[in-house]
Amino acid sequence: MKKFFIAPIVFILVQLAVPVFADEFKDGLDAVNQGDFETAFAKWEPLAKRGSALAQFNLGLMYDKGEGVKRNYRKAAKWYKLAAKQRIASAQFNLGALYSKGKGVKQSFKKAAMFYTRAAKQGNASAQFNLGLMYDVGEGVTPDYQRAIKWYRLAAQQNNTQAQFNLGQLYESGERVTQDYKKVVKWYKLAAENGNELAQVRLGNLFEKAKGVARSHKEAVKWYRLAAEQGNETAQFNLGYMYSRGIGVEQNYSEAVKWYRLAAAQGNVLAQFNLGIFYSEGRGIRQSYSKAASWFRLAAKKGDAEAQFRLGMMYEQGDGVEKDMEKAVKLYRFAADQGHAMAQGSLGWMYINGNGVEEDLDEAAKWYRRSEQSRKVKDDSAEPLSSLR
Repeated sequence: MKKFFIAPIVFILVQLAVPVFADEFKDGLDAVNQGDFETAFAKWEPLAKRGSALAQFNLGLMYDKGEGVKRNYRKAAKWYKLAAKQRIASAQFNLGALYSKGKGVKQSFKKAAMFYTRAAKQGNASAQFNLGLMYDVGEGVTPDYQRAIKWYRLAAQQNNTQAQFNLGQLYESGERVTQDYKKVVKWYKLAAENGNELAQVRLGNLFEKAKGVARSHKEAVKWYRLAAEQGNETAQFNLGYMYSRGIGVEQNYSEAVKWYRLAAAQGNVLAQFNLGIFYSEGRGIRQSYSKAASWFRLAAKKGDAEAQFRLGMMYEQGDGVEKDMEKAVKLYRFAADQGHAMAQGSLGWMYINGNGVEEDLDEAAKWYRRSEQSRKVKDDSAEPLSSLR
């Protein structure tokens, strides 16, 4: 079952600027604007005790953030509760967040949902999103995808980008609501335009695969680039791939290397493997077997069968590394156990010749048979392992 990306519960802390007790309240706000939280606390505490809802909220906020006072979630909850009773939506939201995290109060998703509901009904977009999330995953409430969509939609209409993204996911999956790519595109585009990097990646993929929109590789590149510039690993790899093949952009190996490096630095296995290919073939960079081996090694350690096979070949031939038949056999075996046909054949060859292992014709025959079987399976089902394979 496809997993949804679920954003963490948003913890929004806002400083309300509407005075309740006129000058006294404003003096506190002026102190906060000057960074003098201790004076603000001294101004607001008497007002809070006299029933000022906004002063109560701001005291809760100060205890919550540890500004002007020592952080104390229990006291934050106390003041939030008083403000929440007076229908201060932000206090209701922050109190819900404390209950969801179990900070200053006993953790209770049911109570978190209750306070989120109160804030959501007053139009608090963050509460609407979190309530939608709770109905989506069934946390504190019975799962109800129609209600999840209702609250997501209300938050999304207030430009909550995470709600927009989650709506796109719901309609794209089709597991819990009817799949609808027009709605997928609509919500991803809104979130993407608001800077949501995950939505930008998804939107780029929709343009690349022509789902819900006309195929446009240029548009795909545009959205991948925006996400890549925000540091999104998948987008960086995809952009590298587009440059390596000249899809939607003019082919440029140097640009491909640039984006592959960024993705590889974040642990992207395919980017690491492709950098190995680029270094071994001198694409966009100076040829270096030793650097190729380094990138293959990183991908191989993460279980990439093709990287294991190629690194095994380098150890067998002494390209970029010191020749080591035993290491070659070890790597071939790792790849062979994953069904890599060429690695299985190479392992058979090593057994025939006694390279790195004792000569064993029965073992050689076994691996050759497996290699033939793997080739037949591969021919029957195309399986793109990476952009360069």
